[in-house]
Amino acid sequence: MAEPESLPGPSSALIRDRLIEAAVQEFGERGYDRARVQDIARRAGLSTGAIYGNFRNKAELLAEAVDFGLASASRKLGEALDRGAGPAGVLEMITTDLSDPRRRMWAPLISEALAAARRDAEVARRVHNALRRVEHHVTELVALAQRDGSFAADVDAASCARLVLCVSIGVDILTSLNVEGPDRDSWVTAMHRLFAAFTNR
Repeated sequence: MAEPESLPGPSSALIRDRLIEAAVQEFGERGYDRARVQDIARRAGLSTGAIYGNFRNKAELLAEAVDFGLASASRKLGEALDRGAGPAGVLEMITTDLSDPRRRMWAPLISEALAAARRDAEVARRVHNALRRVEHHVTELVALAQRDGSFAADVDAASCARLVLCVSIGVDILTSLNVEGPDRDSWVTAMHRLFAAFTNR
């Protein structure tokens, strides 16, 4: 009688995704220095060997977690464009969307990554590259908004992208420190006024 075939295990890509998602939570809750690889593995339901089979060290895992979070944010912007949102509206969404519950999880991670980047050259390189990719994406959105006439043509696209990135990261840092901010409606109104200075509305 033939032996029953064993069920296939999770794919390598799925294992990496589970580890990264667990790392996002662990780094956000415990901080980079206090987070332990065995706790990340346990949270993912995997062994410590799974981490070292996919990542060289904790620093690389942190950098991958940042990449994962930023890539998810970029996909969200792309989906908004696909649904018909104009480029200018998508840009405004970056700084006004404070209701996304994932921001509470993401904010401590970006704060920890920025702090770790000051101490670890590899983390610094990876975080720098990830932020540059996001800034480039936002610059392209500004240029697209200028081409469709919704953004003023005399606005420097790269400078506007840097402003958007600074506001977004600033909100994340303050959120990670549990600094109480203005109510959502007041914040959205302020951001609308800010973006009105750049648009042709």
